[in-house]
Amino acid sequence: METRKLIFNLQELPNGASIRQAILEQNELVLENDIRFEGAVVDISFYKTNHFIEVKLKIEAETELICDRSLNRFIGSVHGAYHILYEPDPVEEAETDKGAVKKIPGDMQINITHEVRDTILLNVPIKKIHPDFFDSEGNLIEFETKIFGHDAVNNNEMIDPRWAALKKLK
Repeated sequence: METRKLIFNLQELPNGASIRQAILEQNELVLENDIRFEGAVVDISFYKTNHFIEVKLKIEAETELICDRSLNRFIGSVHGAYHILYEPDPVEEAETDKGAVKKIPGDMQINITHEVRDTILLNVPIKKIHPDFFDSEGNLIEFETKIFGHDAVNNNEMIDPRWAALKKLK
C-alpha cells in the first residue's frame, strides 16, 4: 500500500536544503499480521544538488502490538531514522538497515513508502512487553513462582517415602 504523502516530485524540490513533514493516519500503511499501524509523523530532510539528492527520514510511529507474556494488545511507540542517497548516474544500488544508495527514478518521483514501512518494522522491539509488566522506574517486573493449594502448605514437611529409602542407601 502506497500513500501519496510519501511520494515527492523532484522538480518541485528546491536546490539546497528543504524540509517536509508527513503525518500518516491509521490505515495509510500496512505492516504485518500481528502488528497494526496506528499512525506516524515522518520528518523528511532533503538536500538537492545537480549531482545527488540526499533524503533523511526521522520516524515516530505508534503501533498496536501483542504482548509476548500476556497476549494482550497495547500501543507501543517506535522511533527510527533512515538515510537515502539518490544519484543520477548508473550506480550500484545498496541497502542496509540504516541507509541506501539508489539511482534517481526515470519518472523523477521519489517514493519512500517502503523505506518508512521497513524502518518502522525494523525498530519494533523484539520482545513486545505490555507496559503493565514494568515498574514505575521502567524496569521489567520478573515473574513469581507460586504454589497454591494443599502442596503449598505441606511442601517442606512431606518427604516422598521413595526418596527417604534412597537416602538410606548412602
